[in-house]
Amino acid sequence: MFGYLKPDKPELKIREYEEYKSVYCGLCKYLGKDYGIVSRLTLSYDCTLIAMLIMSLRNESINYSKKRCVVNPLKKCNFCFSSGESYHFAGAVSVIMTYYKLEDTIYDSGFFKATAARLLKLIFKRSHKKAIAAYPEIEEITKNMMSEQLEIEKHKNSSIDCSADPTAKAISRLCLLFAKNDDEKIILKEFGYYIGRWIYLMDAADDYFEDKEKKSFNPFASHFSSYDKISNFEIMDYCNSTLNLTVSMAISAFNLLDLTIYKPILENIINRGLASAQKQCLFIDKKKYFERSDIDE
Repeated sequence: MFGYLKPDKPELKIREYEEYKSVYCGLCKYLGKDYGIVSRLTLSYDCTLIAMLIMSLRNESINYSKKRCVVNPLKKCNFCFSSGESYHFAGAVSVIMTYYKLEDTIYDSGFFKATAARLLKLIFKRSHKKAIAAYPEIEEITKNMMSEQLEIEKHKNSSIDCSADPTAKAISRLCLLFAKNDDEKIILKEFGYYIGRWIYLMDAADDYFEDKEKKSFNPFASHFSSYDKISNFEIMDYCNSTLNLTVSMAISAFNLLDLTIYKPILENIINRGLASAQKQCLFIDKKKYFERSDIDE
């Protein structure tokens, strides 16, 4: 996971944002409890979304309590506690995904970055083993995803669709694990696929210029390798259009889900948060790569 699945904060009510933060802090607390203190380093917006989605689909019984922050004991935070499986599942996804992300960094980076990733991987080893023991199916899905992704990226000319497929299928399979009936399985399979595709393509678009400079694999760089005259702004605009199509498919499936608690927050993340992340990452953060005429437009 890459941290792109977050709310569009200005569009949330104050109460909704406080609820979101309480789930984020709650996941942090459960990560430490289930997989050790070091696992809290894996905390992400993406896995907070997973926890909230499970809570909403299963209508879990929740309660709030104000306690000291586990990272900064001088600060008090609202924590959301749940009697269901949401936090345990999201925590396992967080730990296992981070472990394999470190493996990818080791394979795909220079000496210093790879060395740091090796050290972190060693630190996370115990947490990873606990997560495997609790959810072996998440481990299998993630391991297969990384293997398929590695094989595809060996072929430098792999298409955008082909490159995004392993991550899309993996997130789809993860969503199936918490479906409660056949109808929900059909919807979550579709929703998970397009959210997974969006995550992969968003990361690829965000890393486009860095990957191009380092000559690392990037599906968008491969797509534009034969273009002679195209501006950086046009490239980001193409990435944005591709992501918009993916988001529209995810939203279509999402709207069919029978949500209970946190529905407005989840709607904000899917309907507004993804578009906001695209605008920030592809245009605002990439201004230095654009021609002045593009910025003026």
